[in-house]
Amino acid sequence: MKASQSKQFLAGAAVAALLILPGLTNAAPVDAPVVLVSDSGGWITSPQRSFAVHAVKLDDVIGELSVAVKPSGPVTLQIAGLKSRVDGLDVSADGGTLRVEGRHVSSVWDWRDWFNFSGDNKADPRTLQVRLIVPVGMALSVGGLIGDAVIGDTMGPLHLAAVSSNTKIGRVGAATLALAGSGKIDAAEIDGPLKLSIAGSGKAHIARCKSAKADIAGAGDAQFGGVDGGLRLSVAGSGDVTADSINGPLHVSIAGSGSVRIANGTADPMHVSVMGSGSVDFGGMAIDPHISALGSANVKLKAYRGHLSSSGNVSIKVNGQSVKGDNSGDDDDSD
Repeated sequence: MKASQSKQFLAGAAVAALLILPGLTNAAPVDAPVVLVSDSGGWITSPQRSFAVHAVKLDDVIGELSVAVKPSGPVTLQIAGLKSRVDGLDVSADGGTLRVEGRHVSSVWDWRDWFNFSGDNKADPRTLQVRLIVPVGMALSVGGLIGDAVIGDTMGPLHLAAVSSNTKIGRVGAATLALAGSGKIDAAEIDGPLKLSIAGSGKAHIARCKSAKADIAGAGDAQFGGVDGGLRLSVAGSGDVTADSINGPLHVSIAGSGSVRIANGTADPMHVSVMGSGSVDFGGMAIDPHISALGSANVKLKAYRGHLSSSGNVSIKVNGQSVKGDNSGDDDDSD
């Protein structure tokens, strides 16, 4: 998927997927084929093929994806589904990359075509299954996926952009994850930096990551376990973000009524900007917190060190006591 296509895909998907795809989120598991659409070709399973490559790239696939992991060896691929769906994929290997692409690109990434209920736009993700087995460390890129996915402990870099998908991810390296519409991403561990985008009402649960940058637009929710480093959050709408702990810079930007709650850790430094009625609750140690607001924001801190500065209409409480920040530059430790 080209960069311009990816931006258009994510921009429109939040609206279109909420209208036409929520019924697909309860799809059957990838190992239980369900044929719901009549097709003269019937259900077929292609022979398993092997590829000596160092990366795998899937684009514009409407189907279910399964990625298993083995210690070493070539990548293996097997495709199953209705014959017309299997025939609609292009598979190629060049430049060290295995590519699996949906042939009718516009039906996937151009959200305007999602309201066209003719031809391939009737495709049900449950009528196509893409099964991969990759060696540990394999780089995997999945763009424009409509359907559920299960991705094992690849320990390699991962790029995933999906619509109304229920996706489970094991242990991977640096990751870029984007979810539009409804659905959920559940990841065990990101052994590297994470870039997360949610547009719509989707949810994400990340058990652990090195550091994270998350953009939430709409009513989506993001739940983080432990974040080993810093966390940069942007919430536009009514989305909610929670984290067990962080240990690094914390930057929070809220436009609307969203909320951010972090149970513990050290935010060094801490910067909060709120436009609207958003709220931030940090249960750890904030270093040199700077808080600005336009609206009726609420910020709660358990404790802070250094200088607390604030501007605008914001209610600040430290360990349950109301305080006011200033811009004098004097230290005002509260621990």
